[in-house]
Formats: sequence, structure tokens, C-alpha cells
Amino acid sequence: MNPSLVLASFRSEWIKLRRRTLLFGTFGGLAAAASLFMVLVFTQAAMRGGGSDLPSLQQLAQPNGLIHGLDRAIILLGIVAFGISAAQIASEYSLGTLRQLLVRQPRRAGLLTGKFLAVISFLVCAVAFAAVVAFGAALLMAAARHVPVGAWFSGTGVSDLLKALGDLLLGVTGFATLGLMVGLFLRSSVFAVILGFAYLLPVEQLVMRIFPSTIHWLPGQLLQSVGSGGGEGSAFGRSLLLSALYLAVVSGAALVYFSRRDVTA
Repeated sequence: MNPSLVLASFRSEWIKLRRRTLLFGTFGGLAAAASLFMVLVFTQAAMRGGGSDLPSLQQLAQPNGLIHGLDRAIILLGIVAFGISAAQIASEYSLGTLRQLLVRQPRRAGLLTGKFLAVISFLVCAVAFAAVVAFGAALLMAAARHVPVGAWFSGTGVSDLLKALGDLLLGVTGFATLGLMVGLFLRSSVFAVILGFAYLLPVEQLVMRIFPSTIHWLPGQLLQSVGSGGGEGSAFGRSLLLSALYLAVVSGAALVYFSRRDVTA
């Protein structure tokens, strides 16, 4: 694979991603969503733990208190990343731009790799920005609810925060990769987004209600587990390994499909 081709494809895709509506909408929307989760965690927190799934104010004052809202936002951030990724690649078919690109550059593997890296880097930057804004919201909420934040900035607190942010970015990258592959197969932005949302939300939830043990095998649940640091009973290493295997198989199939299927529109 020619690195210069990948770089050229990467840079050309970023020209499209820098459109104001997409750039501001994605960065602003993800920041608002992550901040909302952070605000809800603080507003719903009791003084002390009472058996609720939500942390107490006492727990929020601990070194890992800053990550409680962030790890709960993984499903929303992941679904948004899935939708944006699926729409970006599928719109190339519906608008006819992919055919024009392939006329000028027929080496499809390099072209697709550059596009993939551009979309992933765009979403990673958006999620990192959202996390920074959410941290600011957490500081404001901590002051409003009189939660001491000194432990957040200790060595342990910073280490926990960086690990949580890394896990979140891994999970979002997985959702975005899955979205790109679905968009590539379906070739329709609307169908890809609807199908993805339907599967990740109601379908997986329904399957888990009928067969609870599938929580350890469903792709969406595994990616959520990775993004939240291994929650919901799944070990982080196992979730990461199975997620990587799923994405590798789907990505390989998508690359073969893209390389051999004619683009006529």
C-alpha cells in the first residue's frame, strides 16, 4: 500500500470533515451530550451510597470521581460516532463522489484506508474535546454541590482519568469502525444509520433480555464494556480482544467487498 496515496486520501477526506456544519455540529453535540451525563451524575448523587447504580457525593470526591459521568456516556458517544461514520462513507455512494474519486485513483485499498483514518481521527478529536468540556462541567457541578476535588488531581486521580479517557477513545473508535463498515456495505446513509441504531439499541437489549448470557458476546455490549473500562461483568481484556476480532473480520470483509464491487453511481 502506497503511504503517499493513504496520506492524500486522508487529507482530502479532512477537507470534507472540516465543513462548519459537520465540525461544529459534531464537536458541539458530543460536548453537550458528555456534559449532560456529567451534570446528571452530580445532580442525582446522594450524600452517601444507598445501593443505587449512581455514585454518591462521597464517591464523587474520590480520585476516580471525575470519570463517573464520562464512562456512562459511552453508549451515546458511541452511537453518534457510528452514525457519523456510516453517513460519511455511505454518502459517497449516494452523491456519486466515490465514483469520481475512483476514476482518478483506482487503487481502492489505499483510498479506503485514508478515508478510514481521517474519519477515526476526526471522531477521536471530537470525543477528546467533549471530554475536556465535560470535565469543566464536572468542576462547576462539584463546586455547586460542595464536593472536594483535590483527590481528582492527585497522582492516582490523574492516572485513573487518563485510563478512562483512553478506554473511552478505544470504545468510540470501535463504534466508528463498525459504522464505516456498515455504511460501506449498505451504500445508503439513511439505511446504514437506521439499521445501526436499531441494532445497537432495541435489538441488542431485546436479545439480552431473552438470553442474558449474550451480554458477553454481542458487539455493541463488548464495545460499551471497552469504553467504560470493562463494566457490566465483562473483563476488559476479553471485551477488547473479542471486539478487535469482530472488527477485524468485518473490516477484512468490507475491504474485499469494496475492492471487487463495481461502483456505478
